[in-house]
Amino acid sequence: MIEWIFAPFVLVSAINFALMRRLPSAGSPDSVTILIPARNEADNLRRLLPQLSGQVFVFDDASTDGTGDIARSLGATVITSREPLPPGWTGKNRACHELGKAAAEASAADWWLFIDADVEVGPEFIARFGTALRAVPKKTGVVTGIPRILPGEGIEPLFMAWVGWIILATNPFGLVSRSGMSHNRFLNGQISAWRPTVYTRLWPNEAVRSQIMEDVMMGRLLARENVPVETFLFGRHFSVRMYRTWRETFDGFSKNSYEITNSAAGTFALAALLLVLAVCAVLSPLGYGLLTLSAVLVTLSAGRFSFFAFLMPLALPIGAATLLRSYQWRRTGKIRWKGREYPGS
Repeated sequence: MIEWIFAPFVLVSAINFALMRRLPSAGSPDSVTILIPARNEADNLRRLLPQLSGQVFVFDDASTDGTGDIARSLGATVITSREPLPPGWTGKNRACHELGKAAAEASAADWWLFIDADVEVGPEFIARFGTALRAVPKKTGVVTGIPRILPGEGIEPLFMAWVGWIILATNPFGLVSRSGMSHNRFLNGQISAWRPTVYTRLWPNEAVRSQIMEDVMMGRLLARENVPVETFLFGRHFSVRMYRTWRETFDGFSKNSYEITNSAAGTFALAALLLVLAVCAVLSPLGYGLLTLSAVLVTLSAGRFSFFAFLMPLALPIGAATLLRSYQWRRTGKIRWKGREYPGS
């Protein structure tokens, strides 16, 4: 009966596939100011900015590749860092906080939309997203979403597969959204839209200024503050290629996976769970089938079927190794991110 350990994951994956909201057709949108933190993102901004409309602010975080000049030439308002990164802050949190202050002075939009510079958007994304924002309940203070993850080279998707599965097979976004009950305690830092009154009441990036996985911590902050968050599936309208090689992915998630639980006990427990699930899938054909079904539903929800869903018994141990490596990095050394070093704990 060990295969039934997978039943809750299949159920949650199916709920999210069936009930999570997708973007509507473009209609009458709310107004949006777009805020982009950028450090050495000139090439990405050349691709991204022409796809955006409306008021756009870019924070040029001490770039050396002409990021600010490119952003200005493409019509964005550029904010530059006037001083070195203050102690106790990560670069992205400082950048988003400064963007929020600029928007508070110069924006009259209904929403502030924070997006990363390395995302890719479809031609109708802003119009569709603005239409979705107009339709969310007034009590909803923040809107975020799950992008389509573009694969890297070779086996890179195998090192990414456990992350999407953890998100969409364990957190019932669709049920929470449709019922209005509980809170997912989740935020995706690649894209989040805030009502200005909520952002300026909480100043969330300042509240979590030292955290590398700032979105996880802001999700927990929003739960404590009882601010409802709506999570959309963006499908083919919004995508991101986070890493290109398996080593980049392994290193990238090693820098912050500890913060999924933010404790040694939680990290070891989650790693152990992933290993147990992998062993159960190997020992039971039905268990393997249920794990694969949940993984297939996750990839379909995210807008891109992946053959690597069939290799989850390999992906889950990679996730366990990533978690343990992240714990080691946190305890024994400094963490490198975007060319900067941050102390471990």
